[in-house]
Amino acid sequence: MHSLFLRFFLSFWLIIGIIISAAATAGFWYAEQVRESIEDFHLSDPLFEASAALDAGGPIALKEWLQDYEPARGITLFIIDEAGNDLINRSMSTWTERTYRRHRDHDKLRSRLSRRDEPQNLRRSRHLSQLIGGDGKTYTFYVSASRIPESIWGDSDVRLLLLIFALLVSGAVSYALASAISSPVRKLRIATVSLADGDLEIRVADSLGNRRDELGLLGRDFDTMATKLQGAAKRQTELSRNISHELRSPLARIRVAVELARRKAGDLSEFSRLDDEAERLDSLIGQILSYTKLEASTDRKFDVVDLGELIGEVVENVNYECKADAAKGVKVIAHTAQKIEIRGHPDALISAIENVMRNAVRHSPPNGEVRVAIKRGETNTTISVSDSGSGVRDDDLPRLFEPFYRTRESSESNSLDGTGLGLAIARRAIELHRGQICARNGAEGGLVVDISLPAS
Repeated sequence: MHSLFLRFFLSFWLIIGIIISAAATAGFWYAEQVRESIEDFHLSDPLFEASAALDAGGPIALKEWLQDYEPARGITLFIIDEAGNDLINRSMSTWTERTYRRHRDHDKLRSRLSRRDEPQNLRRSRHLSQLIGGDGKTYTFYVSASRIPESIWGDSDVRLLLLIFALLVSGAVSYALASAISSPVRKLRIATVSLADGDLEIRVADSLGNRRDELGLLGRDFDTMATKLQGAAKRQTELSRNISHELRSPLARIRVAVELARRKAGDLSEFSRLDDEAERLDSLIGQILSYTKLEASTDRKFDVVDLGELIGEVVENVNYECKADAAKGVKVIAHTAQKIEIRGHPDALISAIENVMRNAVRHSPPNGEVRVAIKRGETNTTISVSDSGSGVRDDDLPRLFEPFYRTRESSESNSLDGTGLGLAIARRAIELHRGQICARNGAEGGLVVDISLPAS
């Protein structure tokens, strides 16, 4: 069946058809049971019994006999008094009441007619049998088919069988239909989540089999989309890498030209500005290369890393850089005495933690402090880096780890510090370790970056 619409349509049609067929079969079976019961029922025996009860005890005995009488299944015996009511006050169907009125009207008409007015060869039939009590009152017998709740649904075996049949059929069809829909949708959802997490090699066509309905087409379209996204990401990574490499050559020539110009013209302030800009451009190119390298990384083989020793090394390097910048004098303080081992890429972890620390140093006031804390839990290890700056706006927090994103304050102040890639590199490096990184404003001010890595 190549169409999901057709599968839905036929499944619902099948359920409706089964219900109609079951109802028609049950109705026909009931009608046949009632017909056979009425045909096999002989009124003479209960009529004689009722007559004897009426002679012996009058209307009260007749009423008691009717209450105790149990006719065959599918049959209901009414005894109707002259007022048109059943002796034991049971409700009668419209058809029963109509039949009784016709019988009563027929008797009245017959009593008014003279036998001399009727043909000699005519013998009228009495529609319904009657009993005459000692007080002259007439009691009419009427045999009726029982109502369905009394004859069919009153049988617990029949109700149980019909219920089991309905549950089995509807359950089987519903299960098949639900499985046909939910299974491929579940596979597509898992593949979509994997694709969103950066796994561009995920494909679903093989897992969906040879389906040729709409879900099969959707799976093949998903694979086509994933292939195109993978190609686009690969081309983008190659483009960024190539551009970065190509920029290094003219940048090196610019530095040589600046140095030659300084020798000829002397040490002018403009040359120092050109050196600073060239240094900043070289740093930007280096970060772009680091980011594209992490984006293209698929190596999942981890080594054992002493996280405390690694953080100590990074803190030492960042503090050395801070001493070189005498204008700020920011100091990084770390509490990493304990030995914590995890599995990961040492270079990627150093790049991530170093970029977070440098960002904290950059946004701390002169002579401020950057604190690094490490905490080991049962399932993960958390590294918290907090600066002593003013923090950022709450609506900027989710976007801090986007490439080239700068906060509103940085944009408004036209600050040249930072490239907008440091935290993006840190996020990519942590994601390679199946960890998480997030930023929040500290309770006492400043920005806090939490890095969570799975425990080894």
